[in-house]
Amino acid sequence: MASISPEYANQLLAELTEGCPVPAAPASLSRYTFQISNHVLIGDTAVRGYKYKGRWRLDDRDIRTAGDRLASLPFDPDDLVDARLSSTEHNQTWRSQIHRWFEHISYQDQSANGCRCEGQQPCSGTRPNRYGLGCGATFEQVKERYGRSPIACTSPLPLLTWSGTTWMVPRAYAALLDRADQIAAECVEQATRCSRCSATGDVWKWRTSSNSGYTTLCPACAASVARPYKDHLRGRLYASLLKNSQPEAFLCRLCPSPRQAVYWDHCHAHGFVRGPVCASCNTYEGGGYRFIHRPGAVRHLLLCDGCRRDRTVPPRHQPDIVLQTFVPDPHGPCTKQSYSAWGAIQEDGSIRFRMRCWQCASTPEWEQVVPAAQVRQLVREFVDKALEAGADGPGQEPA
Repeated sequence: MASISPEYANQLLAELTEGCPVPAAPASLSRYTFQISNHVLIGDTAVRGYKYKGRWRLDDRDIRTAGDRLASLPFDPDDLVDARLSSTEHNQTWRSQIHRWFEHISYQDQSANGCRCEGQQPCSGTRPNRYGLGCGATFEQVKERYGRSPIACTSPLPLLTWSGTTWMVPRAYAALLDRADQIAAECVEQATRCSRCSATGDVWKWRTSSNSGYTTLCPACAASVARPYKDHLRGRLYASLLKNSQPEAFLCRLCPSPRQAVYWDHCHAHGFVRGPVCASCNTYEGGGYRFIHRPGAVRHLLLCDGCRRDRTVPPRHQPDIVLQTFVPDPHGPCTKQSYSAWGAIQEDGSIRFRMRCWQCASTPEWEQVVPAAQVRQLVREFVDKALEAGADGPGQEPA
C-alpha cells in the first residue's frame, strides 16, 4: 500500500478529474472526517482512512480508483431531472444538505436586508423568487458562501439549474449522489457497531480516537479492556511520564459511562497529571467553555496539586466561574440582564467580556472588563467552596 497524506490525495484527485463534467471538490480531511465513519466518499466510492503515527493517511490506489471512476462517469448535461430538494427528509442526504444551504442564505439575506416580498412580512422564506430561493436571496450568494463546499468530494452547485418552477440536476449526477448517500449510510452503520461484540450504539458516545484511528467500543466491552483509574499518578509531573505509560489501559475518568481513555490529561499551568481521559473529554477541557458545568469537572481540575495549593483553576475556565457571580453593568435603557456573555482572559489576568443584548437594536454588543484582582478573588472563593463540598462545584453532582 502506498500511503499518502490527505493533502496529496486532494491534489491527486484534482489531477485525475481535470476536465471531468462532474466538478471535483476534494474534501478538507481532518480527524473529524472519520468521527462517524472509517471512510470518506469520493463520488460513489468509499475510501478508507488509516492512521499512522497519529496522522491520517489514505491508500494511493484507492484514490486513483475513485478518481478514475468519477472521471469516466457517463454524463449527459442536457438529461435533467427534478433535484427534489426538500427539508422533509430526516436523514442526512445530498438533497437535504443543499436545501439547508438555500435556507441559510435566504435567512441571512432577510436578516441583513429585510423582507420586500408581497403579503405578510417578514415572509416565511419558503416561496421561491425568480432565482429559486427564498425572500430576496440570489444564487450568486449561495455560490459565494457554499461554492467550495463538497458533497461526496464533488461540487454540486455548478450542476444545478433553476427551470422557473423547480431545481434541475443532470440525471447521472443525481444517481451518483443517491448511490453515495446509500454507501455513506452503510459506512456510518458499520461504524456504530462495537468492534468486539457488534452491538449497535451512538458513535458520539462509543467511538473513540486513538493513535491508530477511531475505535467503537460499547460500555461493557470498554470496561473489559480498561480499568478504573485509582489516582496512582497523583502528584506526578506529566513531563516525567514514560512514553509507554499507556493511558488506554484505563477508563476515561470524566465520561458518565465506561469509555476507554486515550490521553493523560494534565494541568498546563502547573504540569501535574490529572488523570486519563478520552479524546472527546480532552478536547472539551482544552476548549474551556462551560467545561466546569459538567458533572465531576471541577473535581477533575483540582486533582492538580498546584491548582489546589493556589486555590485556582486554569485561566480558560475562569470566565465561566466569574459569570456565576459577576453581574454585568446595565445596558443603557435595557432593564433586563444581557442575553449572552462571552469572556476572554487578558495578559494581565483580567477578563474582557463581550455582551450581546437581543432586545437592543441600536447597540446590540458591548464590552466590560473585570479587573484581575476581582477575578482572582472570585475564582478563589469558588475553589474554596468546591473543596468544602468535596471538590465538586455548587450545583454539580459527582462523576
